[in-house]
Amino acid sequence: MGRPGPAARTDLRARLPPGRGPGPLSPHADHAGPPVSSALRAAPAAGRPPRVDAFRAAPGGGRAGGRAVGALLRRDLAERRGLRLSFLLDLLFGFLNLLVFLFVSRVLMLAPTADFAGAGRYFDFVAVGIVFLLVIQAATVQVVARVAAEQRDGTLELLAAQPVPGWALAFGLVGYPFAFALLRAGIYLGLLAGFLGLHVDNADWPGVVVTLVLAALCALPFGVVLMGLAVVVGHGDPVARLLVVALSFLSGTYFPTAALPDVLHPLCAVLPTRVALDGLRHALTGGGWVGATPALAGTAAVLLPLSAWTFDRALGLARRRGVLTRG
Repeated sequence: MGRPGPAARTDLRARLPPGRGPGPLSPHADHAGPPVSSALRAAPAAGRPPRVDAFRAAPGGGRAGGRAVGALLRRDLAERRGLRLSFLLDLLFGFLNLLVFLFVSRVLMLAPTADFAGAGRYFDFVAVGIVFLLVIQAATVQVVARVAAEQRDGTLELLAAQPVPGWALAFGLVGYPFAFALLRAGIYLGLLAGFLGLHVDNADWPGVVVTLVLAALCALPFGVVLMGLAVVVGHGDPVARLLVVALSFLSGTYFPTAALPDVLHPLCAVLPTRVALDGLRHALTGGGWVGATPALAGTAAVLLPLSAWTFDRALGLARRRGVLTRG
């Protein structure tokens, strides 16, 4: 008998039971799918890192989405277990940056009418602003860099092919930067209080935690939308950096927003990052921070689903254009 031609081969594949043939991620498939990154393979020495199989849950529903978010978070944590030196160097760089502002604050001549949102001196004002800015940076620049790395490795196309909703991929990709930003902010506040003289005698620490978490949740939608831009267009990083600079000025990171031109004051008044930063400063000085909580929670409740929907639409557009993987 001769070798079966293409028609005979197609007939044999058609007789396979449903779900038993080579799937889209199988190495035996006819087409060459995207390369499987080492981040999605099981690492023998890292316990039980997530695998691609973790995403093969029933499509749709919050259960499958929650599984995908957890799997992506565990994967990122497993990847970064050996990056302790990088983390320590990052902390050292941030500490030296804060030290520079400490010395600068000692030679500044401040206007007597300057409003430092309850802070007794300029260094307390700017140090808390810098810590807050690191949270904003993680929620924007780092999440955009994360999705760009997924595109270069080919894993974004692999993840987008799984039967999970787009919002789960969005929140799964930002999960690690979100947790890392909160951890780093807490460490910096401890270093500031222990070594650089940040006044926290009257601090309301539960209020500090609540305000930091809500601030990060309000900043994440900007990062998720920029992730969608990076997936479709590929230029999310410079836009994210410009956004961080704009938010640092409009939120009062380095100076009170009253110093800005009057035309910008209405925008500063409604900006969630400005509200969050003022609330954080008040929480650290024992002032009233509770008033900012409903506004921040409401903003996060509206913007997070909207940004996730935007990212899902961006994934669909990138899939149709064939740009889920970039060199």
